[in-house]
Amino acid sequence: MNLATLTACATCRLALTERPDGDSIVYRHPVTEGRHDVAPVDAGQLSRVFNRCHTCTGAPPVWNYRTGLIQIGALAAGAVETYNDQWHVCCRCAQFIEADDSDGLTAHCAALMRWLPHSDEYTILRTLHRGIIIGRDGSRTLLTTTDWPPARITAEMLPKIRDRFTRLLRGPANLPEPLNDLGQRRTLANHLDLAPLYWINQEFTDLVNAVTDDQPSATVTDDIASAPAGLITWPEPVGRSRQLAAASWTPHADGWHLVGYRSVGSALDDDLMPTLRHEIGWLVPIHTQYVARGTTLDGRHPLGPLITTWLLINQQMAEAVPARLPKGTTRAYERSQRPAPEVRIVRIKPQGADPRPERTEPGSPRSRATPDHRFWVSGHERQQAYGPGRSLRRPVDIQPFLKGDEDLPIKLSTTVRVLGSRGTGKNPNTDNR
Repeated sequence: MNLATLTACATCRLALTERPDGDSIVYRHPVTEGRHDVAPVDAGQLSRVFNRCHTCTGAPPVWNYRTGLIQIGALAAGAVETYNDQWHVCCRCAQFIEADDSDGLTAHCAALMRWLPHSDEYTILRTLHRGIIIGRDGSRTLLTTTDWPPARITAEMLPKIRDRFTRLLRGPANLPEPLNDLGQRRTLANHLDLAPLYWINQEFTDLVNAVTDDQPSATVTDDIASAPAGLITWPEPVGRSRQLAAASWTPHADGWHLVGYRSVGSALDDDLMPTLRHEIGWLVPIHTQYVARGTTLDGRHPLGPLITTWLLINQQMAEAVPARLPKGTTRAYERSQRPAPEVRIVRIKPQGADPRPERTEPGSPRSRATPDHRFWVSGHERQQAYGPGRSLRRPVDIQPFLKGDEDLPIKLSTTVRVLGSRGTGKNPNTDNR
């Protein structure tokens, strides 16, 4: 299920709140009901969607608080204003709410709006904020629809990134409904604690981005998964929408539980970043799905880059080398009596010094034209020889693979892309470009 789909009003382009109501969803305008009916559409269809904190309107929202439907009556005007029951709140405003400081929240928001303390607007705002703080149900839910600027992820960061996310899974904050089951969250955290960590270097990431869109359907099996469980991160987002920064897979019944994540970069004031890293970390889930063995997925799937990465590793186009982690990280694990984290850097295999031998002899009657590019070959079935004298045949499934010499450019449907050179380098924690 896609957890990153933001819904907005097609009329006013404001991001909407959502509340399940039986089998349907109730959409509301933020803060106050608009003067027009809600026209919910996928925000991706609109330009310049306004998605900001409902209390200060000045920062991207992080948390959703639930209250009863708040209404404020103006006795002098004889009118009642209807507000909301879902409140998307930024990191700074959430600190006031968690501290039950309605006066501080009002002063902060009014200062941004330049409303004077004794104005009618200030009085209404103070009443609204008291209603939110007193009326909230005691919990809050992490918003996964905020389009954060991405973080630049390095191999050394992976143990801390994983620990922050597993702590979020075990913590009191709610996650979107498909991930909010306590048993499922605990199981996911336990698997991730022991799973190997993979960091894809920049050149391999460029290759994944170059070929994912055209990757044919692949059958998800134990053979192509890099390990029974794991967490893969790329230094920058991958995929068609350039949202996917990491993906995890954990065993579940007859398949895997796959989760895709976006990364959270430094988008807040410096004094708020420690709080954000402590409460959330670097990863926010944006896609979750149970995938049974034998399911076919192509490069257009939201988790297509993960499948493409598996296929390229399975094709032995890459090698994994252990990362050298900071001493502080390994000592922290020792102090907590945990095994040292296992971080592997995945990079394209460096070319050998000797040139590749020619595949065909000039003038041979069976020679064929040598391709001048690499291209995807779709998965297919092949009759494999076996038995006495290899006289018997049995069907074998062949997964999609890139065909052609490693030094050739990659030809997709309409373009040819040439990737950077492959050098070995002395430090495996650096990109080889």
